[in-house]
Amino acid sequence: MPNIFNRLRKKESLASSQVPIVEDSPDASPISRRMSLPTPMNQRQSSRNWGPRAFTYANNMSRRSTSHRRSTLEGGQVPELTKMQPAGLRQPWLVFQRSILSSWINVLLLVIPVGIASHPAHFPDVAIFVLNFFAIIPLAKILGYATEQMSLHLGDVLGGLINATLGNVVELLVGILALVKGEVEIVQTSLAGSIIANLLLVAGSCFFFGGLKNNEQVFNAHAAQSYGSLLAMAILSTLLPAAYNSLNAKDADLKSGTLTLSHVTAIFLLIIYIAYLFFQLRTHVNLFSAIPLQDRKAAALKPKKVDADEEKNVDSAQAAETAVATTAATPENTASAATSHAQIDVIEESAIADNENNTAVDEEDEEEIELTLWASIVLLLITVGIIGVCAEFLVSSIDGLTTSWNLSRSFVGIIILAIVGNASEHYSAISVAVKNKMDLALGVAVGSSIQIALFVTPVLCIIGWIIDQPMSLYFSPFTTVVLFVTVLLVNYIIGDGRTNWLEGLVLIISYTIIGVAYFLYPKDVDTLSTSLN
Repeated sequence: MPNIFNRLRKKESLASSQVPIVEDSPDASPISRRMSLPTPMNQRQSSRNWGPRAFTYANNMSRRSTSHRRSTLEGGQVPELTKMQPAGLRQPWLVFQRSILSSWINVLLLVIPVGIASHPAHFPDVAIFVLNFFAIIPLAKILGYATEQMSLHLGDVLGGLINATLGNVVELLVGILALVKGEVEIVQTSLAGSIIANLLLVAGSCFFFGGLKNNEQVFNAHAAQSYGSLLAMAILSTLLPAAYNSLNAKDADLKSGTLTLSHVTAIFLLIIYIAYLFFQLRTHVNLFSAIPLQDRKAAALKPKKVDADEEKNVDSAQAAETAVATTAATPENTASAATSHAQIDVIEESAIADNENNTAVDEEDEEEIELTLWASIVLLLITVGIIGVCAEFLVSSIDGLTTSWNLSRSFVGIIILAIVGNASEHYSAISVAVKNKMDLALGVAVGSSIQIALFVTPVLCIIGWIIDQPMSLYFSPFTTVVLFVTVLLVNYIIGDGRTNWLEGLVLIISYTIIGVAYFLYPKDVDTLSTSLN
């Protein structure tokens, strides 16, 4: 290693002593211009040739080179300059630091020790629920970070499969713990609430905040249509048990038939989910590709308000074009038409230049691997364990919460518990939507609903079958109607592959109205329609 370092130093000294740099020479290469130490005049000249991004890159390389020399002198090893080294199990502090600093939401990690200690310390049920509620939010974010890092090591197909499967671990853990305790209604309402929150609140926030930053946003219409058909299939699986229970038959036969129908439907839903993953990740990957960046930028441009002089120029240019179209092509007319086209080009270029400051123009770089495969697996397992503890205390305090706050169990499941599982998706989806990456935002919001409807719900139904709990796909008639209208409304909005802030506001207000309805939901009818005991 010292020999390598000596050779690097010799190369640097040789380059600095033998290569004359002439800044004003037109033959000077870009590399040689960056190697010289510019004077203020040279710095202005370099700025004209290369722009601020080149200076940012040069400064970053200079800082990397300095840190490289420092680490070489201290540790005796030459690290890689251009790529971040993944943190492994032998660097637990670095793994902890990168996972903690992955999002500002992780500030709530400070609540975890208090939330875990609240149950043994016999805190009030409301305090236990609130503390563990906020503790699960950053844990869900870290879980998503560990899953993404693990998927980067495993390739597109297997990584996408893991991402899709582990994307709703929080809902799955809360559902299993509640199902073991016999809280079937909490399980059903939390699943329905997650679907409603993702489709209305998360997707609506993406459309609204993304539309405020960008004029109009486009996404892959083929992917949106596939999402719509899968959601319609999921709603069909809840409508059939509801219709079956409306038949004129004995209660015992209806209960037995509803459970059997739910178990069979759950198996077929899992088959459809596996087929959907194979369709998306293997056979028809191109149908789910993102819209090109230039098309998204063109749709996001906001119309420019031109002043009177510019309007006069546009009018004169249009008049000149009309005259050219109706008269003979004389040299005078040709020159006038060329001038008109030039005026129009100037106006269009100025409009684009003014809108570039208001448009998110982010380069879609590949994600960088920050953790090794085993480090990401260990981080995922530890996070899942902590989530399981917090979810256990959360579920056990629901009864005390509903009694203390005089809330219905449906409101707790549909609204409150749904927010726990969707907090990290909400933040991530809005962030990418503001950056005009609506395909990714739609995949997070709508794709998460598909995972819950076609994977988490049938899995919990089968687990209830195994442990002899009456978990079925028969939701209350009110919840079934809400799910049907939600899917219908979202399919109407995303069907054309374009969206704006008004459509997002429609979805957000729809979710608010549903929240008010469940807040007023009577407590004495919570278990009348969904209990199959």
